[in-house]
Amino acid sequence: MDTANGYEEITTAGVEGIKHFWDNLPSKAQRLISMKTAAVNTMAYQIDNYGGGQVVSIKKYGRPSLNGWYSQTFAGALTAITWGTQVWNPPGAGGSTGASNPPPGKYALLGAKVHQLTNYAVLRFQHANFGGLYPGFPVLDQSKASARAVVELDDIFQSDGYQFAAMSEILGIPCCPTFNITAQGTGLTIWCAAITADTPIVNLNVVKIG
Repeated sequence: MDTANGYEEITTAGVEGIKHFWDNLPSKAQRLISMKTAAVNTMAYQIDNYGGGQVVSIKKYGRPSLNGWYSQTFAGALTAITWGTQVWNPPGAGGSTGASNPPPGKYALLGAKVHQLTNYAVLRFQHANFGGLYPGFPVLDQSKASARAVVELDDIFQSDGYQFAAMSEILGIPCCPTFNITAQGTGLTIWCAAITADTPIVNLNVVKIG
């Protein structure tokens, strides 16, 4: 680790499908990632410190049934290693199809589960309440044994559906993004970059806090 420039290099080829490092790079540093791999497609990610959220602890809340799980399918296949977007306009909670968006109010985003990936992707989220930041995290399709087999199960992967809550606990800072939903819509956009051309289904885990 080059602490002056915030440069981290992995020099030996590994077998990991996706790897997450906990590190703290100075915001003014030259932030570079170098990888050595034989894979056809590769991508790297960095997560900015998002301090505008709320601590919604897994330990405090457990996995309460009052959390809302909302499923959103991307409208079309993504181009590999390229950001694609989908406005979050879920049909309803708990898999229902007759409901509209969640009731207006203030919400915290605890995390997400993603399906229909070949293996791995990175999610980030956009909302007017996020102050121009795009909080997010890496994901893998937990239903794919082949994807799970070559992943070091860091806490961020073990906390599937509760990634932001886990980050709050690990880092000790508010990491669950908070946003307002109005009668006109959620205002939330999901960004996804997958390692292959997939059409992901993103299941968001949100809790109403106001």
